[in-house]
Amino acid sequence: MERVAALVEKLTTQLAEKADKSQLKQTAVQLLAALSETDQFNNLPNNVSVMIPGGEDLAEVIESPIPEIQPVEVRIPSLPKLEPVKASVVPLVPVEPASIPMEINATISNTELQEKLALDPIKDLKAGIGTNDKFQFIASLFGGDEKAFDQAIKTINGFKIYAEAQFWIKSNLREQNKWEETDDVVKAFDLLVKRRFA
Repeated sequence: MERVAALVEKLTTQLAEKADKSQLKQTAVQLLAALSETDQFNNLPNNVSVMIPGGEDLAEVIESPIPEIQPVEVRIPSLPKLEPVKASVVPLVPVEPASIPMEINATISNTELQEKLALDPIKDLKAGIGTNDKFQFIASLFGGDEKAFDQAIKTINGFKIYAEAQFWIKSNLREQNKWEETDDVVKAFDLLVKRRFA
């Protein structure tokens, strides 16, 4: 109750001194909070309002809705479309302009690149054969027999030089399975064997 009396006295002093509205509101809110804490005022109606000089009701000020924030539209300017840049090779020595490639990719053709990558050595033939190639070799070259494929790869990996492996493949695998040298799958298999001994 002492707190309520102190706040009422403070509010009266602020009114007499014509204090700012924000100070009056703060003291009034503190007074309402103190009143709600005391047991003596618990049975009072909830519609108590405090009048602030200037005609505004504190309850109206507190309960007034917060103004709605309006969205702001931000426009980002569009960037100009850039044209692709063609790279050119500048020779260090004088060369005829017709022999200078106009694009970087033109210096190495796809077939040359494939040939260079295809000749990279493989340490282990079993590890060097991809999953898709493995299934294609089993289906096309070994008649679906996975054990025959695994045994052939193990045997080829055991040879020391390419000539031994090539002779064994020709005398065993090609004749038994009737491989045609012009078949693309046979060529791919032969290329992998060649890479094993490169």
